[in-house]
Amino acid sequence: MEQMRIFVNDRWVEPRTARGSPALDFIRGEMELTGTKEGCREGDCGACAVLVGEFSDESLRYLAVPSCLLATGYLSGKHLITIEGLSASSPDGLTPVMKAFLEENASQCGFCTPGFIVSLSAWLAGPGRPDLAGAMVSVDGNLCRCTGYGSIRRAAERLAREFGDLPEAPMARVAALVERRVLPSSALAFLEEAKRGGASRPLEAAKRASRESDPETRFSAAGGPGETGSVALGGGTDYYVRNPDPALDFRPLLLRSSGALSGITRTRLAGSSWVRIGAAATVREFFASPIVREAVPGIEAFEGEFASTLIRNIATVGGNIANASPVGDITSMLMGLGAMLEIGRDLGLAVESRFLPIEDFFTGYKTTALRENEIIIAVLTPDGAGAPDAADYPGAESATDEAAQSGDAETRSGTLFSFEKIAKRGKLDIAAVNTAISFRIEEGRVRAARISAGGVAAVPMLLRKASAVLEGAAIDRKDALALASLALNVSAAAEEEISPIGDVRGSASYRKRMTGRLILAHFIHLFGADGIAKELFP
Repeated sequence: MEQMRIFVNDRWVEPRTARGSPALDFIRGEMELTGTKEGCREGDCGACAVLVGEFSDESLRYLAVPSCLLATGYLSGKHLITIEGLSASSPDGLTPVMKAFLEENASQCGFCTPGFIVSLSAWLAGPGRPDLAGAMVSVDGNLCRCTGYGSIRRAAERLAREFGDLPEAPMARVAALVERRVLPSSALAFLEEAKRGGASRPLEAAKRASRESDPETRFSAAGGPGETGSVALGGGTDYYVRNPDPALDFRPLLLRSSGALSGITRTRLAGSSWVRIGAAATVREFFASPIVREAVPGIEAFEGEFASTLIRNIATVGGNIANASPVGDITSMLMGLGAMLEIGRDLGLAVESRFLPIEDFFTGYKTTALRENEIIIAVLTPDGAGAPDAADYPGAESATDEAAQSGDAETRSGTLFSFEKIAKRGKLDIAAVNTAISFRIEEGRVRAARISAGGVAAVPMLLRKASAVLEGAAIDRKDALALASLALNVSAAAEEEISPIGDVRGSASYRKRMTGRLILAHFIHLFGADGIAKELFP
């Protein structure tokens, strides 16, 4: 069994638990820290949330994650803080977050409370000035069935007032939270060891364990076992839902431990500028990336459509695609943006890659174009210059370019983008239908139009006919009636193009109708200030 070292609350531990076992089992079973609760075991309730601290780029950050969906191996070299570790922050065992819950009557049976405390503690440790809106986002993956949410909201509002003066700098913020007994002093002990390099040694060992596997091992990036039973694991948010109790000898390839599969940069490819998103980059990192936000202005507004904060902290961009769901949210967004996939056998080693437009990746329900022993290495989206011709994809060579790194903000900012989904629940639900749209306006006409849809076929679809109706169309923001007419034409084309089936999330007719309505919602989102809504719905 691979050697791991995890800084659990206030001490280093060498787990006996296998790296592929859910961290929840390590925490409750081996460590006997039962304040972390086992609830849904699907990442939906937040009762098992823990804080995970990592030192990187000369900064220490803490994120709240669902331990039921987290591989124990991902904790190697990191600081794991459970509710017991937070309690050690104060002599009386109550942190300011706990006191707020106690005094605002925000806890009744207490089963969900540890998860809420962890999520709100992570919110205080995160970036930005604490406010009520941020607090509510931080607990969007935590469920309570006792108190009602009014008392929890009051506790959060109180914390926002009390901690509104926290410093912005990450290191200073952690130090301030330790001083004010929100975080335990062990956070500073971990930080000091991390600065000396002590915390990085087990982390590097974990990366080597993922990279230096048997070269003959076959694996599946889509989450299914390969010929020798190995699995290439991204965030685990899908795998552990389907396999909550993996075998004791489960040894996945932990892709997030490979630096080669992470990071978001700009690159040149086939003469065009692209944003390169490592397949192991998390959904949180994707939406937070300044490069992504610059290339697709306003994309961060759609982050809340994807699962919850807890899930976004560990779910990966590549995993959402490789899962091959016909209604994956990130997949739909990236298809709408004209993404292509870099595919190869890279586990931190330099090997030849091939490139494939994302719409050609899905070959059938839950099946993909991945060949034996391949994984998705990265996702590339046009850097505001529209998608190139398909002929430019295969065999293109990627190389970093200084001009691409600095980029042309004026060119990149020309992309208009919108994403919409319809689901039974507003949060933490799989869509019945989702759709994305992107295009540019050049000399008063639409260019590089792409419309995608999920939940309308066995695979995510690029709506080519609807995109063709939009491509080249005249855009006059002063003519709301013409904009509304265009929206209706594109909507009708989209409905005509699809032949969905019915299931528990919606009938075929419902899905067809909703696709058309979501297309109209795109136009309202993009041209709402131009009066289009009044013309569409007089």
